[in-house]
Amino acid sequence: RAMRNVRQMVKRIERAGYTTEVLRGGSISEDQRRLALADADAWRSTETERGFSMALGRLVDPTDPDCVLVVARQDGVLRAFLQIVPWGSDGMSLDVMRRDRTADAGVNELLIVDALRSSPALGVSRISLNFAAFRSTLERGERLGAGPILRAWRRVLLFASRWFQIESLYRFNAKFQPTWVPRFVVFPATRHLP
Repeated sequence: RAMRNVRQMVKRIERAGYTTEVLRGGSISEDQRRLALADADAWRSTETERGFSMALGRLVDPTDPDCVLVVARQDGVLRAFLQIVPWGSDGMSLDVMRRDRTADAGVNELLIVDALRSSPALGVSRISLNFAAFRSTLERGERLGAGPILRAWRRVLLFASRWFQIESLYRFNAKFQPTWVPRFVVFPATRHLP
């Protein structure tokens, strides 16, 4: 029941004629690779990449045969894709997710759901949607009874979200009911933090 919103979006987008295909990096043809790269550049909204992932730095690269590309098409036209990279021996982590700005809402959810559906055939038992920075602050700061410092810190993060997608990425990931695992920044001395 808690996943009802995701289920409804996926069903609606499938009824709109969207289909997906899951490909290993090693099986992608040079034509598919060129098309994906051209579309990825065209679909970016800004020159500067401000993504949410620990990016591999390469997209559909022949040197990454174990990466997975999940593509969504509507009436045969490529509308969106995501790339997932290997993570340990049995996991994968979301690396890049791009979509045509004119694609219907819900196409990203369809891509993730179909990546999850195909994970057993890929030998994958865990998929990371990657990190949602300051998730606990956003979550705790909106609760009734949150202290003034926590609420102020949350407001700062919401303001920064205009440029860095902090809140929207947290909310997007939360739809899939993930197991949240904390990540930490480690630094040798306070003077290194900036």
